[in-house]
Amino acid sequence: MPKALRVIDAIADFVESKNTKGSGARYALKFKSAIEALALPNVEYSLCNHHILASLRYSCSHFNDWVIAFKIADNELIVYEIIHGSLLF
Repeated sequence: MPKALRVIDAIADFVESKNTKGSGARYALKFKSAIEALALPNVEYSLCNHHILASLRYSCSHFNDWVIAFKIADNELIVYEIIHGSLLF
């Protein structure tokens, strides 16, 4: 979803501001690769442990400190939310 891509871009901008030139782009590529790795055929993911995300029927994975909330429908992985883990208590 566009919202998830905007979050990855914002994280990449932050990483770039704190590190060397190009570090944000590398981080974004690793983040997107981690998401693509979730798109495995014939895999069913359990619902998120967080009650609100579970009520929306999202499955969850993580990349570093970030939680990736997604659904797989019609053999398509759709990322709905990317949330910093510290915000889910």
